[in-house]
Amino acid sequence: MPASSTPPLLGTAAPGWLEVWLEAGREGRIFTYANPEARAIGVGDLVRVRLQGRPHTGLVVATAAVCPAAMEGRTILPLEAVLQSAAIDPHWQELLEAVARQCHTGLFRTLKSALPPGWLGQARRAPAGQGRILWTVRLNPDSIAVISHPRQQELVDHLASHGGARLLRDLVHEAGFGRSLIGTMERRGLLLKESGRGPARASGAGATPLELPQRASPAQAEAMAAIADAPPGQALLLWGVTGSGKTEVYLQAAARELAAGRSVLILAPEIGLIPQLLDRCRRRFGVAVIEYHSGMGDGERVVAWRRCLEATLHQEACLAVGTRSAVFLPLGHLGLIVLDEEHDASYKQESPMPCYHAREVARLRAHQTGARLVLGSATPSLETWWRCQPGPQGWPGDTRLLPLPERIGQRPLPPVRLVDMRQELVDGHRRLISRPLMARLEKLPERGEQAVVLVPRRGYRSFLSCRSCGEVVLCPHCDVALTVHRGPRAGGQEGREWLRCHWCDHRQEMGDRCGHCGSTAFKPFGAGTQRVMEQLATELEGLRLIRFDRDTTRGRDGHRRLLERFAAGEADVLVGTQMLAKGMDLPAVTLAAVLAADGLLHRPDLRASEQCLQLLLQLAGRAGRGERPGEVLVQTYSPDHPVIRHLVDGRYGAFLAEELELRRQGGMVPFGRACLLRLAGPTASGTATAAAALAERIRPALEEAGWVLIGPAPAPVARVAGRSRWQLLLHGPGTAVLPLPHDSDLRRALPPGVSLTIDPDPLEL
Repeated sequence: MPASSTPPLLGTAAPGWLEVWLEAGREGRIFTYANPEARAIGVGDLVRVRLQGRPHTGLVVATAAVCPAAMEGRTILPLEAVLQSAAIDPHWQELLEAVARQCHTGLFRTLKSALPPGWLGQARRAPAGQGRILWTVRLNPDSIAVISHPRQQELVDHLASHGGARLLRDLVHEAGFGRSLIGTMERRGLLLKESGRGPARASGAGATPLELPQRASPAQAEAMAAIADAPPGQALLLWGVTGSGKTEVYLQAAARELAAGRSVLILAPEIGLIPQLLDRCRRRFGVAVIEYHSGMGDGERVVAWRRCLEATLHQEACLAVGTRSAVFLPLGHLGLIVLDEEHDASYKQESPMPCYHAREVARLRAHQTGARLVLGSATPSLETWWRCQPGPQGWPGDTRLLPLPERIGQRPLPPVRLVDMRQELVDGHRRLISRPLMARLEKLPERGEQAVVLVPRRGYRSFLSCRSCGEVVLCPHCDVALTVHRGPRAGGQEGREWLRCHWCDHRQEMGDRCGHCGSTAFKPFGAGTQRVMEQLATELEGLRLIRFDRDTTRGRDGHRRLLERFAAGEADVLVGTQMLAKGMDLPAVTLAAVLAADGLLHRPDLRASEQCLQLLLQLAGRAGRGERPGEVLVQTYSPDHPVIRHLVDGRYGAFLAEELELRRQGGMVPFGRACLLRLAGPTASGTATAAAALAERIRPALEEAGWVLIGPAPAPVARVAGRSRWQLLLHGPGTAVLPLPHDSDLRRALPPGVSLTIDPDPLEL
């Protein structure tokens, strides 16, 4: 029976009656169940119960010795089984409560977001102590058998890329390897199959020896000492230029914590950075590293979650590496949290709610557990930089700055060379790739060097327009232009052009006539990664190319495969989108180039300059990391833009100081706060009416607290996947609490079909 009220997540002991949260509805519902056999059950246990005749897995959120008064005289079903004890730790719950308050989201909605997908489903299919065994397949380090088939080599490579082990069911159902192949290799001794819940540590004579720590530079040694001596809960910003050895600082700080019996959590902003980080950790600490990110299967993520729980239960230290969602992993005895590339926008969850920022959750967690928090970046965010400044009253000054001003071995930072595309046009060169860049790329093969080329967009062309009437071909479901792609689609011809929406993934053929005026004068405008690849292949015959964007890196190992091919020298140039700039360490790369930098400069957003300079400096840092010096070429029509000037002189600290003063004068973030309320509904008129009603409801409380309400207004992209989007923008004092009621209270006031997202401190304004 449904509970009459929502109890707190923590409860009392000696349970005869249980309040159980089930996944029913958007946030779940709480139901009352009996415990007639007086089983030992506590808050945070997973249990199996019945709801409407069907078995469900639920979370015990409260216990009581007597039947709740509201349930007197009603039929109360009994508990069926205990599936897992202590699945939720009270200290971890406190973190969720803090995140829920910070993000104005219900506790159980936050809980559902934090748990791994399929957590309750996995518990239902494989309860503790009964049901199906989870088999792990791992490489046999002592095997001397010869691989006799290419498919066997593929399986060996696949396992090696996952730390040497993977669940049998994931090998079969996700990776596509046959059971007969696995059985054959097991009989030959190439593989070992064992029951358990995760990869085992490599052992035996054939185990790869661990990598020794590198000799620290004076700046690295000073940073390591500062981290070791920092008080519990202290946040530190490791501000190191690209190639200064920030990862080595992370690893040596992690080694100190693990040796002391404390766990370590290392986060990277995107899945593409995880393989390289995992490899470093496994070489240094062995294969017992817990991996956690959205590129894994649901089963793998559940197994990783359970490994953390079991390590906590047995008071064992462990090392976990993951992306944004890994900040919620149930690690006990946490001694160190690292956010690499802390400035990256990928750390922010924008949808669905809760709209949390992993950096702020990590701050909460460090304060709660006493773990030290290390934020690493060559281009720190303005918010983090501000927190390092012991400035006027009201400035936090709660984060310690640790500078790494030089590259390892005192290698110089690559100089930046600008190519003025206006002059290229004056000289009659109208091609996408400038003459200086073409000449530099042409010399790569003979020098045995490599280059990375950044293109702001993926696809073939940016959009399709009619030269007669100016009509742009839009997505039928979203208010955005369709992007031109080239290549096979659904059995289409190789080289055929077609259209795709990068918001809702709608795809359609490219017509011969304008749907507005009937003209045949269609022309694709702009250029994406596909178009750049085609031009380079045509104009520089023999240059070996690899395309690196979201379309080519799909799948669990997509990023790793392409980067390994490039690192092995299979290509001269890596052409890609913004993911190129993040964290890759490729010693043979001596040239980093940017095409159409102006598309990054001129965005109508508060953080446009900051994010553009961060991206360009990060890309510049990919060049010259080996023994050979590097250089950076930037094609632009705006060589005098302030961001370009700061890129050339490399004085990122000066840019931050200027930007901080501009923000202070304007009362903008971080000196002020912002919150974005996003509404989406089936019709434009209905959504607009709902937005106006919501604005009137919250306006009095906002004005009383000194907040300003802007809107409602259509969102910048006013329609996505057929749903109309409107928004309200709230501005308030920097230290003010957001004066909004609970999100569920606001949603109840909206008409059916209209959804609401509350995004405190949004990254895009």
